[in-house]
Amino acid sequence: MSLHDRPDPTVDIVMRTKDRPLFLARAIDDVLAQTHTGWMLVIVNDGGAPGPVDAIVADRAHALAGRVSVLHREVSGGMESAANAAIRSSGNTWIAVHDDDDTWDPRFLESTSSWLSDNNDASAVAVRTEIVWERVEGERIVETSREIFLPDLQQVTLAQLIRFNCCVPISLLYRRSALEGVGLFDESLEVVGDWECNVRLAVAGPIGFLRDEPLAQWRQRPGLAGVLGNSVITKRDEHYRADRLVRDRELRQVVERDGVGMPLYLTRFLDDRFDELHRRLDDVRDRLARQQAVEDRRPVNRLRRLARRTLRRGGRS
Repeated sequence: MSLHDRPDPTVDIVMRTKDRPLFLARAIDDVLAQTHTGWMLVIVNDGGAPGPVDAIVADRAHALAGRVSVLHREVSGGMESAANAAIRSSGNTWIAVHDDDDTWDPRFLESTSSWLSDNNDASAVAVRTEIVWERVEGERIVETSREIFLPDLQQVTLAQLIRFNCCVPISLLYRRSALEGVGLFDESLEVVGDWECNVRLAVAGPIGFLRDEPLAQWRQRPGLAGVLGNSVITKRDEHYRADRLVRDRELRQVVERDGVGMPLYLTRFLDDRFDELHRRLDDVRDRLARQQAVEDRRPVNRLRRLARRTLRRGGRS
C-alpha cells in the first residue's frame, strides 16, 4: 500500500469558512478529488450559520467516510485563530490550509507530501500557483480568466518573503513540527498572518518549491464585497497597515537587541543612493532635452515640421 492510498491519515486539511455555502461545497468536493486519500478535513465555521455547513457535510457523508470534523464557533475569532483552533484539534504529520474559496489540482497532496517525505529538513513546501479570476452569478461560479502567480519565481527564500508573500496559503503544505515550533499563526493579526508565519518558518528551515506545472488555484473575485469577496482585495487598507505593523514590530526587536546603529546607517545609505539615482535620471533628462532642442533647430527638421503642419491644415498655406 502506497503513502497516498493508505487508510491512516497523514495530512490535516484546515478549511476556514463563514456563510459561504456555495464556496464550501466546491472546496469539499475539491478535497475529495485528491489522489492522496490519507487526509483528515477540519472545517472551522468561524461565526457563520451552522445549518448550511452541517447540511453540505451531511450530503457528502459517504464520500467523506468519517474523514471530517466541524468546529462551530459562535463568534468569529479571525482567520489565524480559526486556523490555530483546527490545528490544535488535530495531530497528523502535515498540515494544509485550504480556505473555502480556493482549489487544488488533484495531485497537490500527493506531490507535496512526497516531497516533504524526501526532504526532512524543510519546514514546508509550496507549489506553482495560478490566479483564477471569477465572478458569482446567482448559484453559479463563473471563471473568467487565469494567469500564473509570479511566473518568474524559481524558489522560495527568506529574502523574498521579507519583501512580500510569494506563497499564499493554498499553495503550501506545512510540516506540523515546524509550524508548532514557530508558534503557529499570530492571532493578533487580522490579516497578513500567513505571510508573517511564512517568514518565521523560513527562518526555522528551508521552504521547498515545486516550480513546474501549477498545482494550486488562488481564486479572486474583483468587485465583490462582503462575504463573497477576497480579503486581499476587500481589506487592502488593512493589509497595508498590518504589513507595516509587522515590520515595525520586528525592527523594534532588532534595535532593542543590537542597538539602532545599523538601521540608522542603512537608512542614510539607501536614501543617499536613491538621491544619487534621481540626480542621474535628471541629468539624463536634461541631456535628452538639449539634444532634442538641437535636432529641432536643424533646417531639415524645421522643414519636416512645416510640412506636417501644412498637411494638418489640408494643404492651405
